[in-house]
Amino acid sequence: MNLSEIDKKILFELDKDGRASFSEIARVISSTPQVVKYHVEQLQEKGIIKHFWAFIDYDKADYSFFWGYWLKFAGLSKEKEAEIYADFNSNMNIPIIQRTDGYADVLIGIITKDLFHHNQILQDIFSKFGQYITMSDIFIGLGFMKFPRTYLLGKENEFQKFAVSGGTTEKIKLTENDRKILSLLQIDGRMEFTKIAKILGCSVGLVHKHYNKLEKNGVITKITFTIDYQKAGLLLYRNCFKIVQFDEKRIDDLYKFCCLHPNIINYVKGMGNWELLLDIEVENREQLRDIMREIKNQFADIIRQVEINEVYQMDKFTQMAIEYPELLKDYDSNSKKTSAKKDNAEEHNENGSQKATEEDIYY
Repeated sequence: MNLSEIDKKILFELDKDGRASFSEIARVISSTPQVVKYHVEQLQEKGIIKHFWAFIDYDKADYSFFWGYWLKFAGLSKEKEAEIYADFNSNMNIPIIQRTDGYADVLIGIITKDLFHHNQILQDIFSKFGQYITMSDIFIGLGFMKFPRTYLLGKENEFQKFAVSGGTTEKIKLTENDRKILSLLQIDGRMEFTKIAKILGCSVGLVHKHYNKLEKNGVITKITFTIDYQKAGLLLYRNCFKIVQFDEKRIDDLYKFCCLHPNIINYVKGMGNWELLLDIEVENREQLRDIMREIKNQFADIIRQVEINEVYQMDKFTQMAIEYPELLKDYDSNSKKTSAKKDNAEEHNENGSQKATEEDIYY
């Protein structure tokens, strides 16, 4: 991995709580807030951390139809491929786009509140690009469990901690401000409450109140992040399993194995052509082969078929539609103004006084 030991420790803490402060992380890893801040900023500047986002229980947010489609293409020119992915990326109801090598060329997730809207999006995709799609394989998600990245510390998930999305019939009544906050936290999971308040035109106290309610009700399960695997020196595999469901104890044994394994980060129950998806992060293919061999050997009695997909590009990956995409314009505008002020301040600092060295600032 292209990560130092302190990077791994910081990523692990951010994986547990993406909104953890530099001071909180520093206390856990026996460092200083300044050192943690420096390393987090470096991870973001290098693009290893691509995006912080809120892990949301889509069922509680009234988005019960979250279905995945494995697609295989044929006859695509580079221009047509770019057109297809531009269309997918522009659709707020497609929060997952994983380009893969293996069983399929891409996995897209379509999330909607009802079946009619879902079918409308699907029909639109096939009317535009159906002539290039040679395979469409459905996976209906019944619950998404996210495990901590314990491989970063060389440990198992000994406490069996996880975050959950889906798999419930409970709906939480959300206000417009709740939903706007959820949209902003999909854009940037670490966005300061002061910035959210400014964009929404409300008080910081009100943002705190709404956020705490969303956490308490389990709508926001955690704040997490997306990794650029190439830059981190990692590989991501999303593997499909056909499972014989008649032995409940053996299913529980498989779940416990996945929950404890340090490299298995997502466990997605489903129905359709596949009953299970596992996301596995490793440093090399040999490591993946060892993990898959172990799974197949231990659970040969319930696993009927396995297909392996290497995710070579992650365009999008969240658990929720961005209902208010126009807020992104406000956020970008805000960020540009802040950046411009920062640049001006730095220029003034360079011209008017001696700049502090990196060592002065962070160590």
